Amino acid sequence: MKKMNRAFCIFCAWGIVAALAGCGEATPTGNLQQNITADFSGGQSNTEKDNSKENDKQGSDAQDQGKQKEDRGAFSFVYEGVTLIPGEVFEQSLLGEASSVSRVPSCAFDGDDNVYNYETFELTAYIDGDEERIYSIYFNDPNLPTTEGLCKGDTVDDMKALYGEDYEMVGNSYDYTGENTVLSIIIQNDVVVSIEYRLNQ
Repeated sequence: MKKMNRAFCIFCAWGIVAALAGCGEATPTGNLQQNITADFSGGQSNTEKDNSKENDKQGSDAQDQGKQKEDRGAFSFVYEGVTLIPGEVFEQSLLGEASSVSRVPSCAFDGDDNVYNYETFELTAYIDGDEERIYSIYFNDPNLPTTEGLCKGDTVDDMKALYGEDYEMVGNSYDYTGENTVLSIIIQNDVVVSIEYRLNQ
C-alpha cells in the first residue's frame, strides 16, 4: 500500500511539471496590451513615469518663465557703446549731435517733449525739473538691432527665441515688460515691422 502511494505521488508530481512546462504565456489584456511594465522600485508604470516627467517638465517651464520675469531687469538699448534706458537721464553729449530736434506736445506728461532724430532711431525725451529723461526710442533703420540682436524684418520666431513668450498682446503689438520699461514689437504677417523701447507708466 505504501509503495502504491509513493508511486502515485511521483506520478502526480511529474504530471504537474509536464502541465506547467506545456503552458504558454497568457495573452495580455487591458493595460498590459499597451506594453506597460511596472517598476517595482518606484511603483509606477512606464506610462505613469512618462506623464510624471511631462508634468515635471511643464512645471519646470512655468517656473522658468516666472523666474525669467522676476529676473528680467529694465530693457536697455546699447548704441555705439552708449546705454540708453527709458526713465534714465538723457545725456545728449554722449550720442553727439542729432540730425534734427523738434519739440512736440507730450502724450504722457505735462508740457512738451523733445524728439531727437539720429537717423537710425528717434529718441523722445521728457522734461523732469531741470533734467531730460528718456521716454522712448523708436527704430527707423531696419538694420538696427536691439541689444539682443532683433531687427525689423526678423520673424516672430526670432523674437520669441530672443525674448521668450512672456509678453502681453496689445493688438498686433507684443509688449515685453522689464521693471519700468517696455520693449514693444509690432508683428505683421509673422514679421517684425516696428521696434520701440519706452517707459512703462
